[in-house]
Amino acid sequence: MPHGADPGEDLSAMPDRIKLTIDGKEIEVDKGATVLQAAGQSGIDVPRYCYHPGLTIAGNCRICLVDIEKMPKLVTSCTTVAGEGMVVRTHGAKVEDGRRAVMEFLLANHPLDCPICDQAGECWLQEYSFRHGSGGSRFKEEKIKGFKNKPIGPHVVLDTERCIVCTRCVRFTQEITGTGELGVFQRGVLSYIDVFPGTTLDNPYSGNTVDICPVGALTLEEFRFKKRVWELRDAPSVCGTCARGCNVNLGISDNRIWRMTPRENQQVNKWWMCDEGRLSYEPLDVTPRLTEAQSRGNGADGASVAVPWPDALETLAGKLKEARAGAVVAIASASLTLEDLFLVKRLFAEAIKSGEIIVPEKLRGQDDALLIRADKTPNAAGAKRLGLTIDAGNQRQASAMAAAASGKVDVLLVLGGDALEEAAAAGLAAARNNAFVAVFSPFVDTAVKNADLALPSTAYGEFDGTWVNFQGYPQHVKRALTPPAVALEGWRLAGELMNRMGVPVAYASAAAVMADVMKDVPA
Repeated sequence: MPHGADPGEDLSAMPDRIKLTIDGKEIEVDKGATVLQAAGQSGIDVPRYCYHPGLTIAGNCRICLVDIEKMPKLVTSCTTVAGEGMVVRTHGAKVEDGRRAVMEFLLANHPLDCPICDQAGECWLQEYSFRHGSGGSRFKEEKIKGFKNKPIGPHVVLDTERCIVCTRCVRFTQEITGTGELGVFQRGVLSYIDVFPGTTLDNPYSGNTVDICPVGALTLEEFRFKKRVWELRDAPSVCGTCARGCNVNLGISDNRIWRMTPRENQQVNKWWMCDEGRLSYEPLDVTPRLTEAQSRGNGADGASVAVPWPDALETLAGKLKEARAGAVVAIASASLTLEDLFLVKRLFAEAIKSGEIIVPEKLRGQDDALLIRADKTPNAAGAKRLGLTIDAGNQRQASAMAAAASGKVDVLLVLGGDALEEAAAAGLAAARNNAFVAVFSPFVDTAVKNADLALPSTAYGEFDGTWVNFQGYPQHVKRALTPPAVALEGWRLAGELMNRMGVPVAYASAAAVMADVMKDVPA
């Protein structure tokens, strides 16, 4: 039972709200809140290592000590339930002496390797040693050595010398993923964290243990020694790996994403994200970019040649104008933003006037009980809000490709680098025999290689816009990177084509498009 609660007390008879005083400030909190939580709600910062709002309370790091009037000794604020009329002091000589002693014990066996530790710059042990430490150590004996640089899974590396045994990672695998790979071994000063024999930390959410580790004991293999954290700028965004739309921070430097970490959103992803989403930025730096508009030549070798954007747009607009009624098909990815899809829909409704927009279904695996969704597109719900239909089983897509190959389609537009799976993209070669195939993509992929006209688009992190997740929450995706000068957003491409086809539109930004989206689609 938490400190401060009388075993014989009937908690159900207590009022729903209680008042207490913390550092001279009277605050009101819900019955059952701990002193640490009450302090946090009033803007008072109490140091903590083991406490995490998404995990059970362990009370084993002791750094959150506070002084409560009429209590004989310091108590841990994370385990002490706030009581009516309680008077709490989070500062003062008694409190600081207690925290200084805790820091001395935590640092007794800790290596002094901050300059080479990958956690430096965002390490709580480092931060609190400045705030609450003594500045020196009385421990002169040999430090207890642990093992270093031990891979405990495909993405996580463990260094037990730096571990303070806060057990956050252990509780995460027990309570959040339910996989239980981690445990505490030995006892007392010899305690250490490790995976159980014969197991590895390979659950789909293993990277979260790195996020919640307050020191440098757990690090991410893919980010280790890649970049110092103070060189990064955190840009808030949304993960595009699945229909969940986890809120994330993009670690940006040198116009590149170096890491992705979860950003708290209690309605969407709480504090977590999956490993697939965490590492989804990696292909951006290794996949060749489409850096110019390209048109397939008419020579025997069929090699593509670079063309200026105005010429490429005039060519595509001309093909759309010449197409027979109903002979234009767009395969538009559900990774495009609401703004992109809105203007693509307007293009077909106002300029082409007869044609078909197909939004492919992209399912893989199954939904799990935590975050992962089988729908691997971030904006299928947004497409539906705009009145577009998701192509279940991709039957319409297959029919359209076959129709293009047989000459029943004059222009086939592929909008989005992930609009087609690899096999379908390879099928564009047959479609190109009788239809004009234009592909709008950020990368030199199979679809681009099989296109008559390839148009460079912005990639993840390079555009502003809105995605609607499977719960129906519209979420803003912010531009964090500078795209290649030739890359366009989907809404700009559709707008440029409409202007060339005699339907004038003028949008200066995605926000301006969104204003019209909200007028036309109140939902």
